[in-house]
Amino acid sequence: MEELVFKNKNKLYGAYLLRRNYNKQLLVALLIGLFVILSAVSYPLVAAYLNPNHFIHAGTNVGFYDPIAPPSADPPPPPPPVDPAIPERVAFVAPVVVDKDIETDMPTQGDLSGQTVAAVAPGDIELPPLDNNKNVIEQPVPKQEPWISVEEMPQFPGGEAELFRFLSSNIKYPAEAREIGVTGRVYIYFVVEPDGSVSNIAVRRGIGSGCDEEALRVVGMMPRWSPGKQAGVPVRVQYTLPVKFTLQ
Repeated sequence: MEELVFKNKNKLYGAYLLRRNYNKQLLVALLIGLFVILSAVSYPLVAAYLNPNHFIHAGTNVGFYDPIAPPSADPPPPPPPVDPAIPERVAFVAPVVVDKDIETDMPTQGDLSGQTVAAVAPGDIELPPLDNNKNVIEQPVPKQEPWISVEEMPQFPGGEAELFRFLSSNIKYPAEAREIGVTGRVYIYFVVEPDGSVSNIAVRRGIGSGCDEEALRVVGMMPRWSPGKQAGVPVRVQYTLPVKFTLQ
């Protein structure tokens, strides 16, 4: 095969020499590997055979001991003899029940039945004056957070029509806003209390030029509302009212 492949080619070096010597080199490598394996396997057997000290001959006494526990020392001495002069102690003595009358100075019911008890007049007992205001700590009751929406929303007396009529009849257009032509809506935030009064009045969104202050003034003049109710109970309800400023 090599001659056919390398016909009319240079055979002095290169792949031709490698292919021609391949079988011989493979055989040598195989023999060397077998020799190394056999040497490693047979070495312990040969070493044991050549060194006779590794074997235990008949008649040799071999002892075993626990590597954890230390070797036992001499046995402990016997306990000393009991001295007969020392009396034996009893671990538990059962109690003995003896019927015996116990003498006491405490009077019986029969002795007390014939005695009279002195009555104490009410004036003889002095009681300290009662101070109702002492040690009384008054804690303020925190207000509940206002509701956003309830079953019955608060109403201005007479309804929305009366509310707009009240605003239009009481609002005075600020002179500054009239001069520069400012118009728009001022949104006023307030809380209707359970008694119908208005509190926490503030401007949520304004237009300036005195219109915000005028809207706050008029909302503060409003009469008591009909309070909002939740489950039939008056509660605090927050309300946002738009106040419109228009030039005519």
